[in-house]
Amino acid sequence: MNSIIAQSRLFFIALFAFITLAACSPQYNWRVVPNTDVGYMATFPDKPAQVTRTLELIGLQVPLTMHAAQVEGMYFAVGTMPLKGELQVQSVALRDALAQAVANNISAGKPELKPIQWLGKPVQEMTLSGTLPNGDTAFAHARFFEHQGTLYEVLMMGPGPQGNPDELTSWFGGFSLLGQ
Repeated sequence: MNSIIAQSRLFFIALFAFITLAACSPQYNWRVVPNTDVGYMATFPDKPAQVTRTLELIGLQVPLTMHAAQVEGMYFAVGTMPLKGELQVQSVALRDALAQAVANNISAGKPELKPIQWLGKPVQEMTLSGTLPNGDTAFAHARFFEHQGTLYEVLMMGPGPQGNPDELTSWFGGFSLLGQ
């Protein structure tokens, strides 16, 4: 009797492991990537690249550093912008301009930001649907917040009318601030 129970238990453990592995998309290779320079950790679906560029937002030249990975047309990115000097005073306008820039990428019109609680902080979130230059439907899901003098943008964007709920959960659930 105990051997039948043990075999059944082993079978169900093996079945659970198989189902779990089958549910994971093989092209996604989730990995935790810390950014100790800015103070966050994100779980990316592939090895991210990092680039810093200067954007013109609200008439100001603003440095934006992006850590991003792309898998099968899906973009996963964390953008950070230091809020020093005049930028600190303009943080809300910069956030809104950054949200509009994301919306412009998929021709989604004017974004509507909604306040939510995330990471124990007040955050502005947006979910958009629009089109790519080739006419295909695209979505963007982003969260914006300030933390210790930095404006953060955590973004998932890609083809289709909306993001896959499991991927959204993995992406946003895998983001954390270091030291919190």
